[in-house]
Amino acid sequence: MKGRIRIDFSNLLSDAVGEEGLDLAEWERGRPKAEKVLWQLQRERAEGKHPFLDLPYHRPDEVLRVAEGLRGKFDPLVILGIGGSSLGAQAIMEALFHPFFRFQGKAGEGGPEVLILDNVDPSTLSYALKRASTGDPLILAISKSGTTVETLSQLLAFLDLLKRRWSKGWKERVVVVTDPERGPLRRFAESEGIRALPIPPGVGGRFSVMTAVGLLPAALVGVDVEELLLGAVEMDRAMKEGEWNPALFSAFAHYRLHTQKGKGNWVTLPYSDSLWGLSAWRRQLIGESLGKRRDLAPTPLTAVGTTDQHSQLQLWLNGPRDKVIAFLSIEGHPEVPIPDVGWRDEEVSYLQRKDFASLLEAERRATEFALTKGGCPNYTISLKELTASVLGGLFYLWEVEVALCGSFYGVNPFDQPAVEEGKRVTKGLMGKEEMRGKREEWEGWWRDRRLWRWPE
Repeated sequence: MKGRIRIDFSNLLSDAVGEEGLDLAEWERGRPKAEKVLWQLQRERAEGKHPFLDLPYHRPDEVLRVAEGLRGKFDPLVILGIGGSSLGAQAIMEALFHPFFRFQGKAGEGGPEVLILDNVDPSTLSYALKRASTGDPLILAISKSGTTVETLSQLLAFLDLLKRRWSKGWKERVVVVTDPERGPLRRFAESEGIRALPIPPGVGGRFSVMTAVGLLPAALVGVDVEELLLGAVEMDRAMKEGEWNPALFSAFAHYRLHTQKGKGNWVTLPYSDSLWGLSAWRRQLIGESLGKRRDLAPTPLTAVGTTDQHSQLQLWLNGPRDKVIAFLSIEGHPEVPIPDVGWRDEEVSYLQRKDFASLLEAERRATEFALTKGGCPNYTISLKELTASVLGGLFYLWEVEVALCGSFYGVNPFDQPAVEEGKRVTKGLMGKEEMRGKREEWEGWWRDRRLWRWPE
C-alpha cells in the first residue's frame, strides 16, 4: 500500500511489554509452520474454495450500472440488512463522509439521507417509515439467504408504504441484493420484475463487503468503489511480495498470546469517531468466524479513543491481563486550532495555540505508553488518510488475518452453525409451521423461569 497503511507490532513483543508479550524467537521457530498455513490458504484459493479472496479483481460492472441509473434520484436511501449485510456499507460511509454519519446519516454535501435498519426496533422503524412517507425513498433490501427474518419483515413494512404512495411506480423504488438463484427475495424480485443483484456463491455475509452488499450502497452515495477494490488488490499484492506477511504475523501473534498468555479479548481501538463502524465490522468478522470452540475462542471488543480512556483504561491497566489492543490511528486529520482566548490559568494556557489533531495523537501515544509500560500487548495500525483505497486494503487485511486464525484455532471460519439455532426459534415463535417444535421447546423453558418484578 506504499505507506498508506503502516503497522507497528513492536508492543506485542516481550522486548516491549515483558513476559506478557510474544517472544520474537517464538515467531521465528513457529514461522515455518505458520507459512504452511498461509500456503494452504493460497492453495485452496487456487482451487476456488475461498472466492472472497478474488473479489477485488472483478470489476463491478453491474453495480456501477445500477448505481449510475439511480444515484441522485432518491432521498432517503433506506438500507435493510443486518450483520454482514449492513456493517460493511455503514463502515465505508462513516469513514468517508463525516463522524456523525451514524446519527445523522447524511451522505456528504447534497447527498441523500441514509437510513440503515440493522435492527427491528419498532421505534427506529417508525422513524424510518415516517421519513420515507414524506420523502422520495429508495429501498435496498440485502440478505444472502433471502430468508433473514429482520430484513423480510422490514421489507414488508416498506412495501406496504410504497404501494400506498405509488400504486404503479413502487417497483422502481426497490432493489434487492441476494442469492443469485434461491430464496424468497430472489423469487420476489423475479416475479415482480424488480432489480436484483447477486451475492456470489461461496461468499459469506461477513466476507461480502466487496460484493454488491457493500459496493452498491456505497456507489449509490457517490463512493468510488473501484478505488476501494483497487486498494484491496494492492494489499493482496503487498502481502505476497513483502519480506513477511503482516496478516500471518498478526494471526500467529494473536493466537499465541491467547493460548499461552490468556489474552483472548481483542480490542479494536480507533482514535477517530469516523472509524467506529470499521471496528464494529471487525468485531463481527472475528466473533462469527472464530467463535466455534467452547474451550478456546477470542472475544472481540470495540472502543474509541479518547472516550474509552475514561471508561475502560482503568480496567485494561489494573484489571485482568487478558487483552490485546489494536490502535487505529489517522495521520491526515483536519487542521482545527485550539485558539488563545486569553484564559490565563496554568491548567488551560498550555493548550492554547495548539491544535486538536496534536491533542488526539498525544492522547493516543500516552495511552499506548501506559499500556506498554503496564505490560499490556498492543499494536498500532496507522492510516495515512481515510480514502476508499485505504479502507479496501484494511478490509482485505483483516479478512485474510481471520481466515488464517481459523486454521490456528482449528475451526472453519466461514460458517456460523450456532447462529442458526436462534433463527429457527425466532421463526417458530413468529408462527412458521415447520418450526413449531422450537416454539414449544422455548415456551416450556420460559415457564420454568423465576422472575422479579418491581412492586407496583
